Amino acid sequence: MKKKDLLETLNCLTNTMQRKLVYIVALILLAAGTRGAKYAGEAFSLGVGARALALGGAVTAGPFDGTTGYWNPAGMNYLNGRYITAMHAETFGSLLNHDFVAYIDARQRDSSLIRAFGFYFYYLGGGGIKITRLNEFERPYVLREESHGDFLFTGSVSGRIASKVDFGLTAKIIYRDIGTESGYGLTMDAGFLYRVHKYARLGLMVTDITTGFIRYSGGSTLIDTVGEEYSSETNTESIYPTVKPGIQIEYSYLDFTGRFLASGDIKFENIKTAAQFWSGPLSLDTHYGWEVDYKSLVFGRAGFDISRFTAGGGVDIKNITVDFAYMHHSDLDETFRVSAGYRF
Repeated sequence: MKKKDLLETLNCLTNTMQRKLVYIVALILLAAGTRGAKYAGEAFSLGVGARALALGGAVTAGPFDGTTGYWNPAGMNYLNGRYITAMHAETFGSLLNHDFVAYIDARQRDSSLIRAFGFYFYYLGGGGIKITRLNEFERPYVLREESHGDFLFTGSVSGRIASKVDFGLTAKIIYRDIGTESGYGLTMDAGFLYRVHKYARLGLMVTDITTGFIRYSGGSTLIDTVGEEYSSETNTESIYPTVKPGIQIEYSYLDFTGRFLASGDIKFENIKTAAQFWSGPLSLDTHYGWEVDYKSLVFGRAGFDISRFTAGGGVDIKNITVDFAYMHHSDLDETFRVSAGYRF
């Protein structure tokens, strides 16, 4: 067989395998989605890190920092060193406390399949859940007030399977406290990166690729509205997968580097008008970001997070980074977030 014919045959086989892989992945995700529960994982979708949030959350394909275990664990391959990152935010006018702490070890391991690993802790919660009871006039009164919280404890690894292809996995343990009940769960994220050009990189993140679940305690003694005790039943919520494709285009000129970022959240929850775009059970929310830096020391950022304007900036001096972000929300109070990191 001639060399030209051999190349054409291999190309045909490759294209066929790629199409089959796409079909298989789509069927798996659609099948998983049919068992999911709407919004069960929304508490974990608010994003982390002021840099990424100032960029509208459009960081599936980069740029990457100490929060990359959350956004796309494959991006840990693009880091070098060890990173400690923390964020605190009082979200939507102090309605919720939002905290994040991460550690990544991305020291060079060129001879190993696993090139980096990391951990992060995520918390979203607050107070104000009022437990009520009816009095003798059948009017409700507050019996007590409970706090609530969602917690994530995770571990991530990343590696390289080809010169231009990176992968990452994040395993997540969930704990949810809703005042009168608590729940535990497990799920997993998977991320991929492909460098198509020295100026461009494609990314893909699938959160809850295994269809996560949260199993509630049940069997606890509760008090109903007329003051009588009863036992709640055990129940389980499943979390739909979300597919997040993205792209980063980067170009440097003299001491300046500019980046354009775009990504989308493709969901299968049948949320319809709650999303920007939808058709049947599928929906799409978009994210865009722009970043300019001077000598990788000072950064300016802007973006759109599901059409909401975001902005921010940051500095990186002597391995210490400080970033801030602003997000506009027409229905709730504006949100300000600050994060800091140390690289060593």
